[in-house]
This record gives sequence, structure tokens and C-alpha cells, in this order.
Amino acid sequence: MSASLIKRLDEKYQLRHFAWVIVIIASIIQMVGSTIRNVFGVMVDPMSQTFGWSQGQIGLGYAIAALCTALFSPIAGIMGDLMGARKAMAVGTVLFLIGMIWTASASSIIEFYISYGLVLGIAQSIYLVPIVPAVVGWFKRGTGIGTGAMMVAWSIGPALSIQALAICFEYFGWQNTFLIFGILGSIVIAICLLFFYDSPEKKSSLPYGWLSTDDKSEMKGMLWNSNNQKLIYKTDSFWHLINIHFWGCVGHSVILVAAIPMAVNQGISLVTASGVLSIIAITSILSRFAAPIIGDKYGSKPIIFLSFLGQGLSVLLLLNATTVFDFYLFAVLFGLPYGGEGTVVPVINKQYYGRFPMGTTYGWQLFGAGIGMAIGGLIPGIVFDVTGGYVFAIWVSAISSLWGAILVLMLSNTKKMIVEYST
Repeated sequence: MSASLIKRLDEKYQLRHFAWVIVIIASIIQMVGSTIRNVFGVMVDPMSQTFGWSQGQIGLGYAIAALCTALFSPIAGIMGDLMGARKAMAVGTVLFLIGMIWTASASSIIEFYISYGLVLGIAQSIYLVPIVPAVVGWFKRGTGIGTGAMMVAWSIGPALSIQALAICFEYFGWQNTFLIFGILGSIVIAICLLFFYDSPEKKSSLPYGWLSTDDKSEMKGMLWNSNNQKLIYKTDSFWHLINIHFWGCVGHSVILVAAIPMAVNQGISLVTASGVLSIIAITSILSRFAAPIIGDKYGSKPIIFLSFLGQGLSVLLLLNATTVFDFYLFAVLFGLPYGGEGTVVPVINKQYYGRFPMGTTYGWQLFGAGIGMAIGGLIPGIVFDVTGGYVFAIWVSAISSLWGAILVLMLSNTKKMIVEYST
């Protein structure tokens, strides 16, 4: 029975195609890379207790990291298009190791800003931006399921590590935890890169979903060139997606940074409060997987709109959250739309722009996202330092996501490509 099931799955999804190896590798790298950003809320109170830094000062480190990721994302995208995702990620991995070790030994706020903010911020852009377009390039068809499987790692990484890191912070200190995670994470990424190929052509393979009836000219992806990239720049949707990324990331970065401090401020223990981010991560697994698949089949625009709308409305529950149940209920209702908010973007890029290399385009989109993460991550600490609470920060988060939902309506229809490339 099980053998028959596996055979049917293999026939339907071509499980032995090397594209799935690429998806697994990308998922592991995304899992390691996304954790440090998404568990930042766990670090706030331990660092404040260790050094006496205010929440606003610590939040600035998060903002600097997000800003550096944003500013370097277009460059990381160009690096991926020109030198290949594998080489670009190798550079990012070296920076990741340096940044993690340096952050673990930081003893001043300025040193923390440089190690965590500057070095890790740039590292994250280099090993996270090129990999997504590279994975999409392995798929002629089935982009949604491939992207969804990869994007699940953005939830699984934090889901597996948030509680573990919170416990490690309490028992071993955040410095030792950072040091160990940095070394082990770098080793894992380095091993993964040994088996990574930038494209089907580099592996002498065909893209996943390619049929014998397809035009042979489509067997290979297009080569990047500046003239065709300029055609993408001229589309309204290119700029709308950057703007949408910005507002969405303002909305959820406020929560990623402040959810745990909000709960701790209500007298909830750090380990219990860390469950808020764990539940968000676990809940978002479903939407991270499903959103790209649904978007690929029925159109990405409605999925993005509903995700932004749900993200903005669910945040309002925090205005009256005082108990563990309140915070955990919020985490469930927020996690579902949060998971679908950005994971469908690689799919909509392919719907708009075809198989043209997307590193540069995706890099600019993450530029908008990073600026939003920087601003959103900075707001909660400043608001708390000034007002002693988080009410204003909650409203900023909600309004940002709802405004993003309105901007989604301005996107072009996804039923056909919006660019005609020059040959």
C-alpha cells in the first residue's frame, strides 16, 4: 500500500527530480538564516538584563540589521544573477559566521550595532536573496508547490528554535548560545552549498515540469541583461511590489520584535512568552505552503490581499491582551495571514516576468521589505521607552498592514506576463 502510494506520488510530482534536492537545500539554508531575525524578540530582555540597555537601544540593533539587509539586497540580487547563487551564498556564509562570533563577544552597544546590525544584516541579504530566484528557476511548472515547500522553512526554523533558544539563553547566556548557533549554522550551510546547483543547465538537467511538447527554446532560462531588466523597471507592478513589501514588513516586524516583551510586560515568564512567536511560526507553516500553490493556480493577487487584511485586523487583539490565552489566541490568528503575506511573491514574479533571472528584481523587493523591517523593528522600543506601553506600536502595525492591502489592489492581473522581452 505504501509502495503504491509512493509510486503514485512519484508519478505526479517527479520526486526523483533534482529540483526537490534544490528545494530541500534551500529550505535548510532558509531555516538557519531566518531564525536569527525572527527570534530577535527572545533576545531583548536577556540583553537588557546583561548590559542595562533600554529596549529602544536594543531595537535599534534590529533596525540597523534590517536596514543593512535592505540596502544590500539589490546588490545581493545582482551578485546572484551575475556570479551565481552558490558563490554569492558562500560569501554570505563567511559573513554570517563572522557576525555571529562577533555578536557573541560584543560588550558595548556600538559593537553590537556593527556585529549584529551591519555584518549580519549584509550577510542575511547575500545568502537569502539569491536563493529564492534560483529555486524558482528550477521549475518550468509547479512553481507554487516548489516555492511553498521552500518557504515553509521560514516557519519551521523559528518554530524549532525559538523555545530552544529561550531556554538556552536562560541556562547558558545569550552570548554562548549565539556562538554555538553561529558555528553550527555556518557548517550546515557550507555542507548544503556543496550539493547546490544554480540552475538545471549547470546540472545538465531539464527544469521540473518540462514536457516534450514544450518549445525547446524554453528548456533553458533566459540570461540576465540590463536591457530586459530595464523593461521590468518600467512596469508599475515592479514598484507596487516594493511598496507593498515595505508596508507589510512594517506591520509584522513590530510584532516579531515586541510580542514577547509585550507578554513579559504583563507578568508572563520569558519561556512562556516565547511561545507567542513559536505559535506564530507553527501556525504560519500551513499558509506558507498553501499560499504559493493557490497563487500559482488561481492568481497571486487575492492571496496577498487577504493575507495583508488578516494580518492587520488580527493585530488589534493585542490592544486588550493580558493573559497567556490572549497572546496565544492572537498568535494563531496572526500566524495564518502572516505566513501567506510574502511567500507568494516569487510566484507573482514568475507570472509577471517569466523565466528571466529574478535576482535583481527580488533584491529590490527585499529592499522595500528591509526598510519596512528596520522601521517597524525600531518603533516598539522607542514607543515603550517614551510611553511605557505598546498601544501606539500596535496601531502602527495594524494600519501599515491594512494600507498594504489597499495597495495590493493596484497590482496588474496575474493571468499573463506584463513584459515583452527584446531578443
